[in-house]
Amino acid sequence: MQPAASVSDDRIPVHVLTGFLGSGKTTFLRHLLCEPDLADTAVVINEFGEVGLDHLLVREVSEDAVLLSSGCLCCAVRDDLVSTLADMLAMVKRGEVVPFRRVVVETTGLADPAPIMQAVMSDLKLRRGYRAGSIVATVDGVGGAGSIAQFAEAVQQVALADCVVVTKSDLIEPWRLDALHLDIAKVNPSVRRLVSSKTDKPRSAEIFDQPDHWQPRHMELSDVPMAGKHSVGVETFTVSVDKPVDWPVFVDWLELLLAGRGQSILRVKGLLSVAGDARPVIIHGVQHVVYPPEYLPRWPEGSEGGWLVFIARDLSLQAIENSLPSTFAAAH
Repeated sequence: MQPAASVSDDRIPVHVLTGFLGSGKTTFLRHLLCEPDLADTAVVINEFGEVGLDHLLVREVSEDAVLLSSGCLCCAVRDDLVSTLADMLAMVKRGEVVPFRRVVVETTGLADPAPIMQAVMSDLKLRRGYRAGSIVATVDGVGGAGSIAQFAEAVQQVALADCVVVTKSDLIEPWRLDALHLDIAKVNPSVRRLVSSKTDKPRSAEIFDQPDHWQPRHMELSDVPMAGKHSVGVETFTVSVDKPVDWPVFVDWLELLLAGRGQSILRVKGLLSVAGDARPVIIHGVQHVVYPPEYLPRWPEGSEGGWLVFIARDLSLQAIENSLPSTFAAAH
């Protein structure tokens, strides 16, 4: 194990932004990337699913976002992460991209961040140019307590974090926020805890700046398992939506689906064509909640038709297919 980086270390820090499904990682990252201080930041994004989506939202702010291959970053494409980071350094040396001062890796909501940092710290080539930065975990103020109680991934993310950001704090009562802080402290007593709301979000200096004699939390936790594993029964599948949808019909279907099977649907995200609107619309739902849609100014290059990506527990693709209104979708 390498010693913690000193303040004179000029290697590029690799920070990991993690957090369970629906905790607001991408929204929070977009907020941070709006700061001038983070203009020289490279972003690497991974999603657990057959089709990536979050990078479309982030690229509205940063053109340096890199979407990794399909699969969970913590267990399926670690080699891809290593090669991506190495390629980014090579591109800087060749003058193909502007030099960057930090990297932020946004993980899937099901990722264990430990193998990611392990990959950075153990690869000899990467260690010449990179060093381990902070692990930052977002915890959903509304549903975070339930996630910590039910999912090993949520516990692992908090346990390894140097900083926890409680999101959506304005949507819960103060006593519930206090209770959530206690839940976090039981998992990781020494973690820095910050609170984020729609109108008051932490600054990047609070998130990523490292004081003198700082040592990453993940370097202290030698007893934490390094293998990334997902909860039993969690699967991802994609449903193609080949036609423009009738918006009221689609919303009714999605709300009924989440109302009836929300406990099984950890997350659903999608990119759809809506009848009467040329803009593609992004759909996002977590368990029983459907979030307001977001619109992209145009269809991404190479995209053909719409799709919905589900991350679900004990719920099959066949069950979703059977519920689809035949008037607007064809499942594959």
